[in-house]
Formats: sequence, C-alpha cells, structure tokens
Amino acid sequence: MKKTSLNDIAQQLGVSKTLVSLVLNGKAREHRISAEVCKRVEKLAKELNYKPNQIAKGLRTGQTNTIGLMIADIANPFFGKLGREIEKEAASHGYRVIFCSSDENAENSREQIELLQQGQVDGFIIAPPAGSENQILSLKKNRTPFVLIDRHFPDIETNYIVVDNVQASYEAVTHLINKGYRKIACVTLNVHLNNMNQRVLGYKQALIDNNIPVDEELIKMMPFSHEKNDVVFAVKQLFEENNRKANAVFFATSKLGIMGIETIHSLGLTIPDDVAVVSFDDPDAYKISQPPISAIAQPLQEIGRESIKVLLALMNNNKANTEVQKIVLKSKFIPRKSSDSLFL
Repeated sequence: MKKTSLNDIAQQLGVSKTLVSLVLNGKAREHRISAEVCKRVEKLAKELNYKPNQIAKGLRTGQTNTIGLMIADIANPFFGKLGREIEKEAASHGYRVIFCSSDENAENSREQIELLQQGQVDGFIIAPPAGSENQILSLKKNRTPFVLIDRHFPDIETNYIVVDNVQASYEAVTHLINKGYRKIACVTLNVHLNNMNQRVLGYKQALIDNNIPVDEELIKMMPFSHEKNDVVFAVKQLFEENNRKANAVFFATSKLGIMGIETIHSLGLTIPDDVAVVSFDDPDAYKISQPPISAIAQPLQEIGRESIKVLLALMNNNKANTEVQKIVLKSKFIPRKSSDSLFL
C-alpha cells in the first residue's frame, strides 16, 4: 500500500502542499490559516493514516524525536526489561527509541553510535562497554546529549544513572553469612567495568567485615561471551563432590546465574540443601524456579524514568540542569528459598 504523502492530502483538499505542511507542523496560527481549514486538513490526514517522514522532519527542524539506546547485551533479561522501561518513559514524552546492542564490544559500540548519529537521533542513553572511553569523550566534546546507565567511567565527568553495586552485593553476601554460610564463592565477569568491580568489592567487604578470609580461589572470572562451557567448568571446580570448595555462591549477573544454576542441578546437587544461591538482577525465571532464587532487584522503572528526565533536560538545554547529574539508586534484596540455611 502506498504511503500517504503531504501532496496526497493537498490534492484531495485542493490546497497547497505548503499549507498542509504548516498545519500538520503546528504553524497554522502564525501563518494565519483559518481554524476551519486546519480541521479539514487534520481530519483528512487522520482518515488517510498520514505518518510524517521523520528523517525529512529532522532535516527541517534539527529534531527527530528519537533517542538512541545502546545496551550491552540484548540477550540479557536485565537489559531487555530495562529497555522496555526506557521505551515506555520516552513514549510518554513523545519520543521513540531505537535499540542497539554493543555485545560489550567497543568497536561495535562505535559503529552503532555512528549509525545512529547518521539517523539524526536527538540524544543517547548508553550502557558503555569497556574500552569505549574515547567514544564517550567524543560525544562530550561535540556536546551531543547523552546519559550513561548501568555503568560509567569514573575518570570521565558525565551524567549517569547507576545503582549502588557495592551496597547491593554487600547485602546479598551478608544475608548468606547471617544464614550460616562461610564458604561463599563469587562468579563474575572478567571485564574492566566499574559495576562488575564494585560487585566483587561488595562481596569481599561483606566477608572481611564478618572476619571471613577472602579466598581468591572462590572468585571465578568469566569472559563476557558467557560461553556455557566456561561457566560449567568454573561451577564444577567449586562444587564437584570430590573437591567441594564452597557451599554457597553469589552470581554477579542473572545470565551467569541461570547457567550456573543449570550446572549445579546437572551435578546432582540440590539448592539450597547442598548449595545456597543468590544473584544480582531478578529475571522472571528466578521467581518460578524451583526453588525460587534469592536476588537483587534493580529499580528498572526508576532508572528508565531518571535517564529520560536527565536526557530531556540536556536536549532542551535546560539551564536549571547544567550541573552533571550523578544519580545512584538503591536496589532491593529479595530473599527466597534458594538461600534458606541448613545451619540454623
């Protein structure tokens, strides 16, 4: 079906294409176009299901009412749900969101950002991969409106919305300690990202504050690729029957957690009787798992709301919001049966 154009509307009404454009772009009053003509144009545009060409509109006005959202891993349930919250919040302000995934690869991120810039997005919300500092510095130098989410670069002064990863991990591991566990492992990602580093820091600090020595052999660093064989190998090292090194585990991401839990079951171990489990992030799978998994739930709706709020202020050059916004939100630890103790 042929897409309705401004010219189609103009021909049916017997008016000029320019007049139709002025009406549909909200400029009728300043050009003294009558209310009666406006009603006729708007009524026919609606009947013909007219949709404006956003690229052409962007060339005329410098704005496309679109936001580029760069997430780290589209297969990760956390980023999928967060993207949905950002999309809903953006829509409530009249903006569309274009999604991209870097797969935690700096080169992918650079290419995606350049592609979005060619599409003339009005601003960016970015979960930056390790090694993308120069991209962020370039956006900052060019005064491109952007806000970072989930992680940031401490040495670069930028707007960001993150959670308190140290406190969240500290609370989850302290929960295990209070339940009687002492041999607590940590399975995390071997990436140079401050959010992952902070989660390991919170894990270690909870042990130290409870007079439990930090055993580096219980900390397993996984490549970002999340290759299942790597996770299986690490979990087997921790929990195999002949060499049981730990009786509880903290997974630093839900993607690691899902693969790790599957491996624990494959070893014939029972959660929590043999192994207690807590995890960062709270995907729906954790709620219906048997047993349900204790998890750190991030405030996705609040992250979405704050990221759009900060970005809109930047895009609108709101002088009241010229100060860099460094927003750190609290997560919520949700204890479930996966960390019930046999010791108490």
